[in-house]
This record gives sequence, structure tokens and C-alpha cells, in this order.
Amino acid sequence: MLSKLSLTFGSRQILQDIINKYPDRKFKLMQASVHSNNLALFDFSNEPTIFKSPVEYTVLGERLNSNYRGILYYQSFQVDNDHQKVLFNTLSKMVDDPSPLINGQAFLQVNNKDESTTLVLLTALNDFDDLIAWKETEDFEQLASFTTRDPNNTYYDEVYRPLM
Repeated sequence: MLSKLSLTFGSRQILQDIINKYPDRKFKLMQASVHSNNLALFDFSNEPTIFKSPVEYTVLGERLNSNYRGILYYQSFQVDNDHQKVLFNTLSKMVDDPSPLINGQAFLQVNNKDESTTLVLLTALNDFDDLIAWKETEDFEQLASFTTRDPNNTYYDEVYRPLM
């Protein structure tokens, strides 16, 4: 079971050099769909990070196969204290009982102390069509109140497509 995950950003050459240097790691090289010049290297190895500038996460729950083929939908939530427990329970339930459209999910907490209240849902899907279909489900609707951006709620999402 996955207990930690890390990622880093960089140029294709830098990230490819990391992949070549650590062939035993379970890496996924991904490209952001909206910002196509942004490349991310996800490390699903469950090992301490080897990245010089990592974003590190503690896995709070997961049903994610690191060998999947498809896209990753990254959702980051930072809500006020009143909504933190509700969000936590909602994300936990989603990971425990995933939609049939989903290949897997990981429920994460950012390890950086300044962002330790940030919760992340990483969802693996076959393709953009499955993502669009999942966004129309009742399961996804449970997240609607957390995806608005206001002073009490910071939300960010990104779709990553595989490059390897």
C-alpha cells in the first residue's frame, strides 16, 4: 500500500535524467493539459524522495495502481477549519467507494507545514471522456461546495496526461 508520494517539476531533459538515474523507481512523467509547458514527474515508489525540490505527500487513503495507463486528475483543496472535517470525510468515502469510471484514487495531505491543511485527491482515469463523465456523477457533485474559490476555500485542479 502506498504511504507516501512525491512529485517535482522541470524540463523534459532534467526529468528524463532523473528517470534514467533511478530506473528502479515507479515514475510517471506527465504533462499538464492546460499549461502544456509544465511537466511533472510523479514518484509512486513509496520510497523517500530523491527530488531536490519535491512536493511531498502523505497518503491518507488510496486505491491507485501506479501501472495504470491514462490521465491523472489532480485536485487540491484548502478549506477553513469549519469545513476541514467534512472535506476529509468526503474524500475518504470517495476513495473507499470509487466510481466505476475511475481506475483508482489517492487521498493525500501535503507534508509542507505551511500547507499541511491542503488535501489532494489524485484520480486516475482512462481518458478525458471518462473525466467528463465522472464530473457529471453524483460522486463528483459531493465536491462541488469545495471547488469554489472564496476567502475560506482555495481550490486548484489540473489534468495530467502521460508522456511515458
